[in-house]
Amino acid sequence: YPPVATNSIKPIRKENVILFVGRFSNLMQSKNQNELVKAFKKIGLIDWKLILAGGVEVGADKFIMNLEKLSQNFPIEIVKSPSFKELKDLYGKAKIFWSASGYGVNEAKVPQKVEHFGISLIEAMAAKCIPIVYNAGGYKEIISENINGFFWNTTSELIKKTNLVLGSSSLATKISISAKNESQNYSDEKFKKEFLALI
Repeated sequence: YPPVATNSIKPIRKENVILFVGRFSNLMQSKNQNELVKAFKKIGLIDWKLILAGGVEVGADKFIMNLEKLSQNFPIEIVKSPSFKELKDLYGKAKIFWSASGYGVNEAKVPQKVEHFGISLIEAMAAKCIPIVYNAGGYKEIISENINGFFWNTTSELIKKTNLVLGSSSLATKISISAKNESQNYSDEKFKKEFLALI
């Protein structure tokens, strides 16, 4: 696995924020931020915000414009090409990490269109975000259901599992701690140790 700077990402004072981090583009692999916006609008959370952050450098103009239109009049924030410092702040304050990467794709036929690994997922877990991610690709090697996060297959299941977490502070605490612990398996330090052992 690629090394992730998990030790430089820490939880800070948590806010009612659901976060997704991934580039805004449909050229090679859709992150499906539009599906997250639709789900957030349906879930009807009071005093919560959805933040979508990611790069806009390649093929994102039209997609961003449609996303902004879809998000109008809802507490949804789009953060374009944030610095790593800004990302660490977003991870630190978010309570939940959503992802729809790979949603609507036939993984067996076009595996390149699902999430290959999920660096942003690991970064979020390092900050004690609770992962609720689409059940495909590299995510399946990271998340253990109901232990360090949750999978969803339909957007109604995404909403249901989000409400499950929000309805139980003990479950939320358990998952967030397990998520942080799991993130350390992908740290820079572990990568260096395993790489040096190989050579």
